[in-house]
Amino acid sequence: MKKRILALATCFNRKSKTLRALDSLTEGNPGLDISYVIADDNSSDGTAEALRKTENVIVVSGDGNSFYTGGMRLAMMKALELMRLPGERDRETTGLAEEIKKNPYDYILLFNDDVDFFPGAIERLAEKAEEKSKERGTDLIVYVGPACENDGETLSYGGIERKSNFRPKFRIVKADTEKGRKVNTFNANCVLVPAELFLKTGIMDKVYNHSLGDFDYGYMLVRNGAEIYVDSAYAGVCPDNTKKGTWDDPSLTRIERFKKKESIKGVPFREFFHYLFKNYNFLTAIIYSLTPYAKILLGK
Repeated sequence: MKKRILALATCFNRKSKTLRALDSLTEGNPGLDISYVIADDNSSDGTAEALRKTENVIVVSGDGNSFYTGGMRLAMMKALELMRLPGERDRETTGLAEEIKKNPYDYILLFNDDVDFFPGAIERLAEKAEEKSKERGTDLIVYVGPACENDGETLSYGGIERKSNFRPKFRIVKADTEKGRKVNTFNANCVLVPAELFLKTGIMDKVYNHSLGDFDYGYMLVRNGAEIYVDSAYAGVCPDNTKKGTWDDPSLTRIERFKKKESIKGVPFREFFHYLFKNYNFLTAIIYSLTPYAKILLGK
């Protein structure tokens, strides 16, 4: 019997990329039964309309102010609603929603809609997760599919390893061997989560609007018993975002950098402090939530 995957993503105004990502997932993994919950954040380019015409897709509508983490929360909330056992809700479901109720999913796939997935990428992750579960004697194995730059060789996104338990420094990694590499958390460009673990953990933290939500969610999964591994093979192509024009760009004026840092797409003080306090400690939160301002003042 095919493993059943419920894939979750958020999107905004990149219809062709979104549809290509879904096509590459469905067509490229024929050994899996994949359905989708996609949060569309009020796109104006016809993305939502196109998705509603796509088989096995449920669309959740945002108001245009959800951004990445907010959009993922919308998709996650809808998935949790659909996955609850019959009798837990006094509500009728039809179509795909009814099918989800009858036939529970094995995994939840968190993915970005700008990844060009390689054929068989998710089939491989599911196979690796099953192998690691048998090896480790636990069903709570999360598997990360790393992404590469357009050259097909340079790592762009993947597993996250902490460099310190005090300083919030990290490195993005992929495994060096077929056995996978254990990591602390992840970029959620391509992450396979056991369905039962997803039901137990719930949605991304409501404090975050755009960034930090995926890093934090990995830690949430670990606190619920997960072991996170990153694969050695790239799951697809997803070029890294440039720092140019962001708060971390020293070519901008200090005022511009301060404004961008505190914007929703930056790293607002409240969200960063919360992340550090929750996943490190109070002293780390005090010190390192202030260091970006020092970096800006010093022009670094």
